[in-house]
Amino acid sequence: MLVQIPTQSIDGPFFSRCSEVLAVNKQNNNQSNAKRGYTIIELIVTIAVLLIASWILIPYATMGDASAGQSASRMAVSHMLTAQMDAITEQGYRRVYFYPDGSGWCVEIMEQGNLAAPFDANAANFAELKTESQGQDGYAIMNFTTDRRFQDISIDNVSFDGGSESVIFDPAGGIVASDGSPSTGGSFTLHSGDHSWDIVLSPLTGKISVQSSGGAH
Repeated sequence: MLVQIPTQSIDGPFFSRCSEVLAVNKQNNNQSNAKRGYTIIELIVTIAVLLIASWILIPYATMGDASAGQSASRMAVSHMLTAQMDAITEQGYRRVYFYPDGSGWCVEIMEQGNLAAPFDANAANFAELKTESQGQDGYAIMNFTTDRRFQDISIDNVSFDGGSESVIFDPAGGIVASDGSPSTGGSFTLHSGDHSWDIVLSPLTGKISVQSSGGAH
């Protein structure tokens, strides 16, 4: 049974303005020819967006499978938003790759001419996790099997652009297919016990929405 919750999305004047601020800051940085990471202002704006967005998208539960699943769902949304804003700020490409065995995901720094390259854990250039401590060795990597809080959680039904196991954010903050063309969007499902969450990314824009199904809510 599918239980519809109000489908929220990362949209509206506040989030649009945040993207504009990051883009303007990046343009100014290019003009000064100074290569660096996030400024304090960019980091504060990014953290604020991630915290507000994750709590808007996914309601709160206090215990059990629902709580663990919602925490993992918030983390997935947070990592995707971080990848999106990192792509805008650094004017590059970020690929969120979901492991085929359903054990989690990682975020890679990609070059424009190499978007279609198969995932290789040994050669991957993993993105740093700038906004929270829940990753692996400071990188945007989540593996449920190594975190006892999430050992009963899994991901399946990953499909972007007709079957890809990854979603790519471009320098404008939208999503593209592995050939660089506008993405047709996609989704994945996160499971925790009898509970599940469908996380959907809209075509082209990458706007995120979440629907909860199964279990008691």
